[in-house]
Parts: sequence; structure tokens; C-alpha cells
Amino acid sequence: MSDGPAAALTPEEMRRRRGYELDFHRIMAAADPEWVQQYATFIEATYTGPRLLDRKTKELLQVAVEAALRADVDQIRAHVRLALREGATPREILEALEAVIMPMGGLAFRRGLQAWAAETGFAPPDDGGTS
Repeated sequence: MSDGPAAALTPEEMRRRRGYELDFHRIMAAADPEWVQQYATFIEATYTGPRLLDRKTKELLQVAVEAALRADVDQIRAHVRLALREGATPREILEALEAVIMPMGGLAFRRGLQAWAAETGFAPPDDGGTS
């Protein structure tokens, strides 16, 4: 349930709504409270507010995406804690992390291989136009 965009958003209130607090939140609350109000509305609409996906599922997504994007460990840990709080098992969280190995590792390898082939002039044999 939203407290509305007019509610004062202290770092403590952000922690209550989200379940965690980062330095980013404290800095922005002090530096630009108006922006924080707008950001909070966006976060509620896309992440913390009730929609079709439950909070457990959203936290599993947060863990996987933030790990894939190499977020700070403390940030990922905050979402692991929330996933556990929302009913995810340690095994479910591990499986969410395992699910990013192929796309992230595969993409990194493919990008590196393309750079290697371009720089070294390596070209695969022509397959005769079949794919």
C-alpha cells in the first residue's frame, strides 16, 4: 500500500518501504528530496508495489540481475535477505543465480571471441551458404 508521493521520504522511510537502504538512498534524500519523491513513486510502481509478480519473485529477479550486472556485494546481499524474508529458500536463490551463468558467461565469451576473430583475422570455413 502506498503512503503517497507526498509522504516525507527519510532514509528510514525508504528502508521501511523497500526493506533495505543503500548509501545512494541516504545521499539522494539529503541532496535532492524532490527527486527522491519521484524515484519512490517509480520504485513503488515497478518493484515494491503489488502487481502480478509477488515480492519473492521480484527479489529473485533482483538477485539474478544484480549479480549478472556485477552490483556491489552489499546490494546483492540486501536482496538475498529480502528474498529469504519473502519466503524464498536458499536453494531457490542459488538456482536464480545459477540461471544467469549461461547467458552472462556465454555472452561474455561470445563478445570476446568476436573481438579475437576480428583482431586476428580468423574466419570460419565457408559452410556453402547453409546455416
